[in-house]
Amino acid sequence: MEAVNVVLTIYSSIVVGVLIVFLWRIAYFYEHTSGQRVGHYLFAVPAVLLAAGVIWYLKHGGAFTGQPVGDLLLFSGGVLLCVLGAHLQGLMTG
Repeated sequence: MEAVNVVLTIYSSIVVGVLIVFLWRIAYFYEHTSGQRVGHYLFAVPAVLLAAGVIWYLKHGGAFTGQPVGDLLLFSGGVLLCVLGAHLQGLMTG
C-alpha cells in the first residue's frame, strides 16, 4: 500500500509541476508581448517550495499528513502560487 501512495504522490506532483510550468510560460509570454513587468521568474519560488514539500513527504513516510515541515512547505508554496496567479490574472484582465 505504501508503494501506491508513493506512486500517486509522484504522479500528482508531476501534474502540478506541469501546470506551474504552463502558468509560468503564460506569464513569460504576457510579459514579452505586453511590455508590462509581470515577474514571471517568481513562479520558480512556489515550484521549489512545493517540490521541497513533496520531497520531504517522500523521505518521511509518503502520506500527506502529520509532518509540520512538509505541511508548511506545501502551504506556503500553494499560497504563494495563488497570490502570483491572482496578480497575473489582474494584470491580464485589467
